[in-house]
Amino acid sequence: MNIEAPIVPGRSAAGIQLGSPIEEVLNEHKNSFSSGEVVNLSPSFPLNMRYRSAMVDVWAIEGRGEQIMVHDGYRGKLMGKIGLGSTIADIERYIGAVEEDEEDNLVIRDFPGLVFEIEGYFPDLRKDPAFRFAPIKEISVVSLSLPS
Repeated sequence: MNIEAPIVPGRSAAGIQLGSPIEEVLNEHKNSFSSGEVVNLSPSFPLNMRYRSAMVDVWAIEGRGEQIMVHDGYRGKLMGKIGLGSTIADIERYIGAVEEDEEDNLVIRDFPGLVFEIEGYFPDLRKDPAFRFAPIKEISVVSLSLPS
């Protein structure tokens, strides 16, 4: 697993490609991931498996990687500029406007394939401008066929 690999929206992170058979990912990265746990990624999709590692988690639906989340020290960047510890203000400066989608995920408007989690709790992002300066703690690369 490459913890410095670029983050590519809707495609890959950590050198892992979305859509890859999860057994291939697990075999290629032996001992990196804990055994899978059953989770419900979205109300509109069936139960699936989540595999965790120290800096990268992978969700699989029907045996294929459909979401890759980087966290806790991952060093790869989106467009060479945005990574863990960056802020929403950084994303807006370099890429575009950030908004909440219908499932309350932070996404970049007109830039599908990514979801962000920030430090802290901001119940209404439109009313609290401080959220723009909270550090990003997780970045998820999601399949373009899944709701982000």
